[in-house]
Amino acid sequence: NDDPTVHEVPQFYCLDPEVWRPDLAIPPEHRAERREGELRLYHAVGNADQRVAPGTRQSLKSTHIWFPLADRLRSEGRDIELFFATNIPNRDVRYYQLQSDIVCDMLTVGWFGSNVREAMMLGKPAVCYLRPAWLEQVRERVPGYVEELPVVSATPETVHDVVSELLDDPSARREIGQRGREFALKWHSAKAGARRFDEIYSELLETR
Repeated sequence: NDDPTVHEVPQFYCLDPEVWRPDLAIPPEHRAERREGELRLYHAVGNADQRVAPGTRQSLKSTHIWFPLADRLRSEGRDIELFFATNIPNRDVRYYQLQSDIVCDMLTVGWFGSNVREAMMLGKPAVCYLRPAWLEQVRERVPGYVEELPVVSATPETVHDVVSELLDDPSARREIGQRGREFALKWHSAKAGARRFDEIYSELLETR
């Protein structure tokens, strides 16, 4: 994307805030059993049978990191469950995201995709590696975006401590989730997308 003809437009990836909202009622068929005091990590890979290596769980989404991390946290005495979502229709996946405490995404690539945007719109904290060079690139091209971005950055080396801190601090999880919802409404909502594309189309027509 490092080309003068390519423009970063975060509003291109927009969501309906009424479909993805924090106060959605969970249909009975999508309710997950949960122990008192249990904390839930959510990790998703669409079509995992094609994208996750059997046996090793190696994947671009860092599945091979999240599963051992959950095991380690349990061995340290934490009541943790890792919900692994795959082959769940998009209209239903939000119910499982809502029942999570932390949404776990890619730890090596350096940016995030729909899973994190959905988490923010639902008011859930998300952990994902944010590559510093890409943050600077986006900061230059989309003023204000990086400064307000509430995604919690972690690497394979730091993710244990980052997630542990979040698990130990429910107020931080709530605060990050609230900021995520506000951020998603501003940058990734259907209205934000409509406004941005109206500007783009107007500029193109004027240039033509």
